[in-house]
Amino acid sequence: MTNTVQEQASAANRYPRLIPHLIAALLALLYAWLVSNTRFVTTGMEFVSPLAIILAVHLAWIWAVDKPPPGFAQLVLGRALVTALGIVIFVVLVAASAPPQAEAASRFGGQLAQFIAAIACLAVLAGVVFAAAAVAYLCVRGLIVLVKSIGRWFGGPPGSGGGRLNDFGYISLALLATVIASLEGMAPVMSFPSGDRVGSTVEVAAAPEQVWREIAKATSPDFPLPVMLKSIPQPVAVILDEGAGLGAKRIVHFKGREGEGNLVLEVTHRTPDEVTFSAVSDTSPISKWVHQRGLTFRVEPNGTGSRLTVSSDYDRLLSPAWFFRPYIRLASYLAVNVLAQDTKARAESR
Repeated sequence: MTNTVQEQASAANRYPRLIPHLIAALLALLYAWLVSNTRFVTTGMEFVSPLAIILAVHLAWIWAVDKPPPGFAQLVLGRALVTALGIVIFVVLVAASAPPQAEAASRFGGQLAQFIAAIACLAVLAGVVFAAAAVAYLCVRGLIVLVKSIGRWFGGPPGSGGGRLNDFGYISLALLATVIASLEGMAPVMSFPSGDRVGSTVEVAAAPEQVWREIAKATSPDFPLPVMLKSIPQPVAVILDEGAGLGAKRIVHFKGREGEGNLVLEVTHRTPDEVTFSAVSDTSPISKWVHQRGLTFRVEPNGTGSRLTVSSDYDRLLSPAWFFRPYIRLASYLAVNVLAQDTKARAESR
């Protein structure tokens, strides 16, 4: 009987702790949805500023309900981190259980398809908010340790540098950094360079002439993809393939949870060693995140074989750069490596 009462009391104490997390998560997601309907959908305003909402809610809750104890800065940032993790888990579970957007549109109508597309975008947003919350938490903890150490070095009492005034300073710095990071992408002056290029080089045990014959044929969508590429829209069909001569076109159809569309490529540069497929148009779901500029194949003699380099030029459309640049670079590298490995395998099998 006593255990049952204690368990009920423990549960009663536990549930109110969820309230600020739920409020912060709901307000952050509502805010993100509102921003997603504006021209700032690809900026830090969409992906970073929800963290400011979460921090503000937890700060207000601690001030109004818990009465801020000394060291409340770590408490606010820790709770914000937990809220961000909860959003990640919830959104990922919903996205994983939802049908692809095209299937939802055909079976249930356009509204559900739009909802699924929104959930897929929120999964990315949740990842950025969690990463930003983790960085803020670790930086503030490090700053607190540094301030206390400086206080001891100058002969202050134990715990010097840990007062409430300092806590307000730490929270203010975290909020200020979040606001500044939220401005990225809103104007050219507040953006980092978006152009990028990645490439993959492989050694091919075949003559350059044979490699060129295989470059003239598009990679089949059936070629195995890395796990990471399976989480984003994938090529499912080659609609048109006119080879690798100057002016030749290649149309690849992409499909994913976010929808489907075509990437249209055309050969705009051709030399004995190199060919460039420039992107003429792109209606694939990936075009919302990356502006494809071109795909280049370069073949050089290498002893009795060849050296093949496949490169991709693109512009990153999403901010913040600290999160999306390495992610998009990795995905782009894996994509061109698939093309290089497939061309190599076909050339060596002849």
